[in-house]
Amino acid sequence: MTEALRIYEGILTTFQVVSDQVRESLAPFKITPAQFGVLRRVRDGEVVSLTELARRLRCTNANVTRLVENMVKAGLVEKLRHPSDQRIAPIRLTSRGGEVRDAAGAAYSRAVGDFVSQLGEEERSALLALRSRLG
Repeated sequence: MTEALRIYEGILTTFQVVSDQVRESLAPFKITPAQFGVLRRVRDGEVVSLTELARRLRCTNANVTRLVENMVKAGLVEKLRHPSDQRIAPIRLTSRGGEVRDAAGAAYSRAVGDFVSQLGEEERSALLALRSRLG
């Protein structure tokens, strides 16, 4: 295995470990990390198009569409009607979505904090430098 592949697999493994901890922390709120990502990126009262939401989440419109549909069913967001184009369905958080975001936020922060606390100062600095360099 080349050094590049070892590095890539190390990044993936790190992501998977922290993702598992985050998923476990969000389970009591009956939301996925992706759903929490939406809740974190839409402010209270803000109306957001699915295209803008996909940009914020760095994923495709198709992924956001499926994600939002599940969140509408769960009562976390609501779809609105666009005044002039029925193909466009912007969303906004429901009051329940805001409540779940706030309650789950503490558990999310603890899970991330627990993961980061395992890292030494050098490791933290290296990860921050890598993030900064890669954008």
